[in-house]
Amino acid sequence: MAEPGPPLDFSVGEIYRRRDIHKSFNGQRQGGISTPKGIPFIFLFTGDSGHQYGYHDGFREDGTYWYTGEGQKGPMKMQRGNRAILEHEQNSRELLLFEEVDRGLVRFVGRARYLGHHKQVAPDGKGEPRQAIVFELEIEEAAEGSPIGPEPVAKKSKLSNLMSRSLEELRRLALQKAGAAASKQERRRNVRLRSLYVKAYVLKRAGGICEGCGSPAPFLRESGEPYLEPHHILRLADEGPDDPKWTAALCPNCHRRVHHGADGQDFNNQLATLTASIEQSSRARQ
Repeated sequence: MAEPGPPLDFSVGEIYRRRDIHKSFNGQRQGGISTPKGIPFIFLFTGDSGHQYGYHDGFREDGTYWYTGEGQKGPMKMQRGNRAILEHEQNSRELLLFEEVDRGLVRFVGRARYLGHHKQVAPDGKGEPRQAIVFELEIEEAAEGSPIGPEPVAKKSKLSNLMSRSLEELRRLALQKAGAAASKQERRRNVRLRSLYVKAYVLKRAGGICEGCGSPAPFLRESGEPYLEPHHILRLADEGPDDPKWTAALCPNCHRRVHHGADGQDFNNQLATLTASIEQSSRARQ
Protein backbone atom coordinates (compact mmCIF):
# COMPACT_ATOMS: atom_id res chain seq x y z
CA MET A 1 0.00 0.00 0.00
CA ALA A 2 1.33 3.40 -0.94
CA GLU A 3 2.26 5.85 1.80
CA PRO A 4 -0.33 8.62 2.23
CA GLY A 5 0.59 11.98 0.75
CA PRO A 6 0.62 15.33 2.57
CA PRO A 7 -2.58 16.26 4.44
CA LEU A 8 -5.11 18.38 2.62
CA ASP A 9 -6.22 21.68 4.15
CA PHE A 10 -10.00 21.35 4.19
CA SER A 11 -12.08 24.54 4.26
CA VAL A 12 -15.83 24.58 4.75
CA GLY A 13 -17.71 25.04 1.48
CA GLU A 14 -14.72 24.16 -0.70
CA ILE A 15 -15.02 21.37 -3.28
CA TYR A 16 -12.51 18.51 -3.54
CA ARG A 17 -12.02 15.44 -5.67
CA ARG A 18 -12.78 12.40 -3.59
CA ARG A 19 -9.96 10.49 -5.25
CA ASP A 20 -7.49 13.17 -4.10
CA ILE A 21 -8.66 12.69 -0.50
CA HIS A 22 -8.07 8.95 -0.74
CA LYS A 23 -4.76 9.49 -2.50
CA SER A 24 -3.55 11.59 0.43
CA PHE A 25 -4.99 9.48 3.25
CA ASN A 26 -5.85 6.06 1.75
CA GLY A 27 -8.92 4.49 3.36
CA GLN A 28 -11.91 2.76 1.78
CA ARG A 29 -12.84 4.27 -1.58
CA GLN A 30 -16.32 2.76 -1.66
CA GLY A 31 -19.18 3.46 0.72
CA GLY A 32 -19.89 6.42 2.91
CA ILE A 33 -17.48 5.83 5.80
CA SER A 34 -13.73 5.77 5.21
CA THR A 35 -11.42 4.84 8.10
CA PRO A 36 -7.79 5.04 6.89
CA LYS A 37 -5.33 3.23 9.18
CA GLY A 38 -2.88 5.27 11.20
CA ILE A 39 -4.67 8.54 10.41
CA PRO A 40 -6.55 10.57 13.08
CA PHE A 41 -9.46 11.21 10.70
CA ILE A 42 -12.64 9.39 9.73
CA PHE A 43 -14.16 10.59 6.45
CA LEU A 44 -17.95 10.63 6.13
CA PHE A 45 -19.44 11.00 2.66
CA THR A 46 -23.10 11.63 1.91
CA GLY A 47 -25.12 12.43 -1.19
CA ASP A 48 -28.37 12.00 -3.08
CA SER A 49 -27.25 8.58 -4.31
CA GLY A 50 -27.92 7.22 -0.82
CA HIS A 51 -31.64 7.89 -1.13
CA GLN A 52 -32.11 4.63 -2.99
CA TYR A 53 -30.93 2.86 0.16
CA GLY A 54 -33.11 4.89 2.49
CA TYR A 55 -30.42 7.42 3.42
CA HIS A 56 -31.77 10.91 4.00
CA ASP A 57 -28.93 12.72 5.70
CA GLY A 58 -29.00 16.38 6.65
CA PHE A 59 -29.55 19.02 9.32
CA ARG A 60 -32.56 18.90 11.62
CA GLU A 61 -34.43 21.73 13.30
CA ASP A 62 -32.48 21.35 16.54
CA GLY A 63 -29.21 21.97 14.69
CA THR A 64 -27.99 18.37 14.74
CA TYR A 65 -26.96 16.57 11.57
CA TRP A 66 -28.41 13.10 11.04
CA TYR A 67 -26.05 10.74 9.21
CA THR A 68 -27.09 7.21 8.22
CA GLY A 69 -24.63 4.45 9.03
CA GLU A 70 -23.23 1.85 6.67
CA GLY A 71 -24.76 -1.45 5.62
CA GLN A 72 -26.90 -1.97 2.51
CA LYS A 73 -28.29 -5.41 3.34
CA GLY A 74 -30.26 -6.40 6.42
CA PRO A 75 -30.27 -4.56 9.75
CA MET A 76 -27.31 -2.27 10.34
CA LYS A 77 -24.89 -3.36 13.06
CA MET A 78 -22.61 -1.31 15.28
CA GLN A 79 -19.42 -2.58 13.68
CA ARG A 80 -16.65 -1.43 11.33
CA GLY A 81 -17.36 2.14 10.16
CA ASN A 82 -20.39 2.53 12.40
CA ARG A 83 -18.38 1.63 15.49
CA ALA A 84 -15.61 3.96 14.35
CA ILE A 85 -18.10 6.85 14.48
CA LEU A 86 -19.42 5.76 17.87
CA GLU A 87 -15.92 5.58 19.39
CA HIS A 88 -14.21 8.39 17.47
CA GLU A 89 -13.54 10.61 20.50
CA GLN A 90 -12.15 7.90 22.75
CA ASN A 91 -9.88 6.87 19.87
CA SER A 92 -8.84 10.51 19.24
CA ARG A 93 -10.11 10.56 15.67
CA GLU A 94 -11.94 13.47 14.07
CA LEU A 95 -15.03 13.08 11.90
CA LEU A 96 -14.81 15.03 8.64
CA LEU A 97 -18.10 15.31 6.76
CA PHE A 98 -18.38 15.76 2.98
CA GLU A 99 -21.42 15.95 0.71
CA GLU A 100 -21.41 14.88 -2.93
CA VAL A 101 -22.03 17.73 -5.40
CA ASP A 102 -21.18 15.95 -8.66
CA ARG A 103 -19.65 12.71 -9.81
CA GLY A 104 -16.34 12.40 -7.97
CA LEU A 105 -16.63 15.87 -6.39
CA VAL A 106 -17.46 16.52 -2.74
CA ARG A 107 -17.97 19.67 -0.67
CA PHE A 108 -16.53 19.86 2.85
CA VAL A 109 -19.36 20.42 5.34
CA GLY A 110 -17.20 20.56 8.45
CA ARG A 111 -15.86 18.66 11.43
CA ALA A 112 -18.42 16.63 13.31
CA ARG A 113 -18.83 15.16 16.79
CA TYR A 114 -20.94 12.16 17.81
CA LEU A 115 -23.81 13.10 20.14
CA GLY A 116 -25.95 10.01 19.99
CA HIS A 117 -27.76 7.66 17.62
CA HIS A 118 -31.09 6.01 17.10
CA LYS A 119 -32.57 3.31 14.89
CA GLN A 120 -35.33 3.70 12.35
CA VAL A 121 -36.89 1.61 9.63
CA ALA A 122 -35.45 2.25 6.17
CA PRO A 123 -35.24 0.15 2.98
CA ASP A 124 -32.06 -1.79 2.26
CA GLY A 125 -30.40 -2.19 -1.13
CA LYS A 126 -33.19 -4.52 -2.24
CA GLY A 127 -35.97 -2.27 -1.03
CA GLU A 128 -36.71 -4.48 1.98
CA PRO A 129 -37.46 -2.71 5.29
CA ARG A 130 -34.79 -3.07 7.95
CA GLN A 131 -33.41 -1.30 11.04
CA ALA A 132 -30.97 1.45 10.10
CA ILE A 133 -28.58 3.26 12.45
CA VAL A 134 -28.85 7.05 12.27
CA PHE A 135 -26.08 9.02 13.95
CA GLU A 136 -26.88 12.38 15.52
CA LEU A 137 -23.88 14.64 14.98
CA GLU A 138 -22.88 18.12 16.00
CA ILE A 139 -21.26 20.02 13.14
CA GLU A 140 -18.61 22.25 14.57
CA GLU A 141 -19.21 25.97 14.26
CA ALA A 142 -15.68 27.23 13.85
CA ALA A 143 -14.21 30.52 14.90
CA GLU A 144 -14.48 33.37 12.43
CA GLY A 145 -11.80 33.19 9.79
CA SER A 146 -10.61 29.70 10.74
CA PRO A 147 -10.11 26.95 8.13
CA ILE A 148 -13.50 25.53 9.16
CA GLY A 149 -15.32 28.67 8.05
CA PRO A 150 -17.06 31.71 9.52
CA GLU A 151 -19.72 31.73 12.23
CA PRO A 152 -23.31 32.27 11.13
CA VAL A 153 -24.62 35.82 11.56
CA ALA A 154 -27.04 34.72 14.27
CA LYS A 155 -24.18 33.31 16.31
CA LYS A 156 -22.24 36.56 16.02
CA SER A 157 -25.19 38.43 17.48
CA LYS A 158 -25.48 36.04 20.42
CA LEU A 159 -21.74 36.27 20.98
CA SER A 160 -21.89 40.06 21.14
CA ASN A 161 -24.70 39.91 23.70
CA LEU A 162 -22.71 37.54 25.89
CA MET A 163 -19.69 39.84 25.91
CA SER A 164 -21.57 42.24 28.19
CA ARG A 165 -21.48 39.66 31.01
CA SER A 166 -18.72 39.50 33.61
CA LEU A 167 -15.64 37.33 33.11
CA GLU A 168 -16.53 35.27 36.18
CA GLU A 169 -20.05 34.56 34.92
CA LEU A 170 -18.81 33.61 31.45
CA ARG A 171 -16.23 31.27 32.97
CA ARG A 172 -18.94 29.55 35.02
CA LEU A 173 -21.10 29.10 31.92
CA ALA A 174 -18.12 27.86 29.89
CA LEU A 175 -17.34 25.12 32.40
CA GLN A 176 -20.84 23.82 33.04
CA LYS A 177 -21.72 20.43 31.62
CA ALA A 178 -24.95 18.54 31.23
CA GLY A 179 -25.59 16.07 34.05
CA ALA A 180 -25.39 12.32 33.55
CA ALA A 181 -29.20 12.11 33.69
CA ALA A 182 -29.70 14.77 30.99
CA SER A 183 -31.79 13.83 27.97
CA LYS A 184 -30.36 13.77 24.44
CA GLN A 185 -32.10 17.07 23.72
CA GLU A 186 -30.59 18.65 26.84
CA ARG A 187 -27.13 17.34 26.01
CA ARG A 188 -27.36 18.70 22.44
CA ARG A 189 -28.44 22.11 23.72
CA ASN A 190 -25.67 22.12 26.33
CA VAL A 191 -22.98 21.28 23.77
CA ARG A 192 -24.00 24.14 21.47
CA LEU A 193 -24.37 26.69 24.28
CA ARG A 194 -21.17 25.67 26.03
CA SER A 195 -19.22 26.10 22.80
CA LEU A 196 -20.59 29.62 22.50
CA TYR A 197 -19.85 30.40 26.16
CA VAL A 198 -16.24 29.25 25.76
CA LYS A 199 -15.77 31.57 22.79
CA ALA A 200 -17.24 34.52 24.68
CA TYR A 201 -15.15 33.75 27.76
CA VAL A 202 -11.78 33.55 25.99
CA LEU A 203 -12.49 36.74 24.02
CA LYS A 204 -13.41 38.52 27.25
CA ARG A 205 -10.34 37.04 28.97
CA ALA A 206 -8.04 38.35 26.23
CA GLY A 207 -9.28 41.91 26.66
CA GLY A 208 -8.54 42.81 23.05
CA ILE A 209 -4.95 41.50 23.16
CA CYS A 210 -3.88 38.50 21.08
CA GLU A 211 -2.90 35.64 23.39
CA GLY A 212 -0.42 34.41 20.77
CA CYS A 213 1.73 37.43 20.02
CA GLY A 214 0.59 39.96 22.61
CA SER A 215 -0.44 42.55 20.01
CA PRO A 216 -3.73 44.50 20.13
CA ALA A 217 -6.57 43.23 17.94
CA PRO A 218 -6.00 44.58 14.41
CA PHE A 219 -9.45 46.20 14.14
CA LEU A 220 -12.88 46.40 15.76
CA ARG A 221 -15.98 44.40 14.97
CA GLU A 222 -19.13 46.16 13.81
CA SER A 223 -20.28 45.88 17.43
CA GLY A 224 -17.23 47.90 18.52
CA GLU A 225 -15.46 44.95 20.18
CA PRO A 226 -11.83 44.04 19.37
CA TYR A 227 -11.61 41.42 16.63
CA LEU A 228 -9.91 38.21 17.77
CA GLU A 229 -10.58 34.59 16.78
CA PRO A 230 -11.07 31.71 19.26
CA HIS A 231 -8.74 28.79 18.50
CA HIS A 232 -9.05 25.25 19.90
CA ILE A 233 -5.53 24.17 20.87
CA LEU A 234 -6.54 20.57 21.63
CA ARG A 235 -9.49 19.30 19.62
CA LEU A 236 -9.89 15.93 21.32
CA ALA A 237 -8.52 16.34 24.83
CA ASP A 238 -9.85 14.29 27.72
CA GLU A 239 -11.72 17.35 28.95
CA GLY A 240 -13.27 17.80 25.53
CA PRO A 241 -12.36 20.34 22.84
CA ASP A 242 -14.48 23.09 24.44
CA ASP A 243 -12.58 23.99 27.59
CA PRO A 244 -11.17 27.49 28.31
CA LYS A 245 -7.69 26.19 29.12
CA TRP A 246 -7.47 24.61 25.66
CA THR A 247 -8.78 27.66 23.80
CA ALA A 248 -6.87 30.81 22.86
CA ALA A 249 -8.00 34.18 21.49
CA LEU A 250 -5.78 34.95 18.51
CA CYS A 251 -5.36 37.72 15.97
CA PRO A 252 -5.98 36.57 12.37
CA ASN A 253 -2.24 36.46 11.68
CA CYS A 254 -1.50 34.10 14.60
CA HIS A 255 -4.54 31.97 13.74
CA ARG A 256 -3.28 31.52 10.18
CA ARG A 257 0.20 30.74 11.53
CA VAL A 258 -1.18 27.83 13.57
CA HIS A 259 -3.04 26.29 10.61
CA HIS A 260 -0.76 27.18 7.72
CA GLY A 261 2.67 28.15 9.09
CA ALA A 262 5.75 25.98 8.70
CA ASP A 263 6.07 26.08 12.51
CA GLY A 264 2.31 25.73 13.08
CA GLN A 265 2.53 22.64 15.31
CA ASP A 266 5.35 24.08 17.42
CA PHE A 267 3.44 27.34 17.76
CA ASN A 268 0.33 25.42 18.79
CA ASN A 269 2.35 23.64 21.49
CA GLN A 270 3.58 27.01 22.73
CA LEU A 271 0.00 28.23 22.86
CA ALA A 272 -0.96 25.26 25.04
CA THR A 273 1.61 26.26 27.66
CA LEU A 274 0.87 29.97 27.33
CA THR A 275 -2.90 29.60 27.54
CA ALA A 276 -2.66 27.31 30.58
CA SER A 277 -0.63 30.04 32.31
CA ILE A 278 -3.07 32.76 31.26
CA GLU A 279 -6.05 30.73 32.46
CA GLN A 280 -4.38 30.01 35.80
CA SER A 281 -3.64 33.71 36.31
CA SER A 282 -7.17 34.66 35.22
CA ARG A 283 -8.75 32.25 37.70
CA ALA A 284 -6.46 33.43 40.50
CA ARG A 285 -7.70 37.00 40.02
CA GLN A 286 -11.36 35.97 40.34
